[in-house]
Amino acid sequence: MSSCPSAGSLRGAPDGAPALTLGCGAAEASAMPPVAATTPARLLAARRLVNLDQLACATASVVADGPAAGCRAVDLRVAGGIDVRLLPDRGRDLGAAWSGGTPLAWLSAVGEAAPLASPQGEEWIERFGGGLVTTCGLRNVGVPSEGHGLHGRWSHLRAGRVSLEREVRSDGEVTLRAAATVEEVAALGPHLRVSRTVTSRTGAGVVELTDVAQNVGGEPVAAPLLYHVNLGAPLWAPGAALDLDAVNTVSRDADAAAGLDRHRRPPEPDATAPEQVLEHRVRPGPDGWATATVSTEALVLEVAWDAATLPRFHQWLHPAHGVLGLEPANCSVLGRGADRAAGTLPYLEPGEPRTTRLRITARPASGS
Repeated sequence: MSSCPSAGSLRGAPDGAPALTLGCGAAEASAMPPVAATTPARLLAARRLVNLDQLACATASVVADGPAAGCRAVDLRVAGGIDVRLLPDRGRDLGAAWSGGTPLAWLSAVGEAAPLASPQGEEWIERFGGGLVTTCGLRNVGVPSEGHGLHGRWSHLRAGRVSLEREVRSDGEVTLRAAATVEEVAALGPHLRVSRTVTSRTGAGVVELTDVAQNVGGEPVAAPLLYHVNLGAPLWAPGAALDLDAVNTVSRDADAAAGLDRHRRPPEPDATAPEQVLEHRVRPGPDGWATATVSTEALVLEVAWDAATLPRFHQWLHPAHGVLGLEPANCSVLGRGADRAAGTLPYLEPGEPRTTRLRITARPASGS
């Protein structure tokens, strides 16, 4: 698709923000194969639409006030899809998200906040804002271990090489694609580089995340990874149900075991209740992807992941905070030391790439 510079500036973008590459011309749309009459391409061709920002827009900004002051943000908004806020200064993670005006993500009392320079021990939790996806890794996942803090540094790393693209698809819908690079590196130590791509599109409630991690150093490096998908009210609320094809389920501790028979429904709020963590061995489908689904009377949300590189799945419940965490991973949540002792700690060899993929889908419930 050719670019349209006249329509390509980001609305509200600060100086130095990434350019938005477009495929958007009406002539271009009219030359496409037949598509549905109400797709963006058809609306452009019929001159019922003169600015594609009306249906698919990426807006880059810098937060002006509060705990996240000075941090970059990118808001992806798509007609008939999932709107999502990306946080480049928090590992390019996914913050707040909406489907048809319904919030999907759980946000903690902290909310958006600036990253820590090098979180140690339990400091990670002090800046945990929730959001649709918080990435844990790349050197540790779970409890502090072997000198690495809780859940590692990923969500405190600032992304670089940020780019945004907008493309008219062959079916007439529009895709927004946000790419960035996240690096965990020491001057005389390991060097891990991740190329992250997040896409959302018009006409379908789908957000896709693809990470290509590579060890660009000269020695093998432990590289555990977990995607912390955080769901809250009104999605995770009375009447909701979690469905997954679990071959077996293991409780992390006695607190989790006590709630094992109730883990598929939102618990009653309890300010004194402890968190509960379970690990499910989820059976992948014929395509190699595994899924976990939360259903309400109005909405169905599915989290899907490529089980070839994310073979493990954890569930986090916290009755005191109204949150459900769905967590595809390649490791345990007991820290790298425990995984090393168990012989299950994931490594990347020098030069070795690893691709992990996550897909979140939202659709109206049948009959709603």
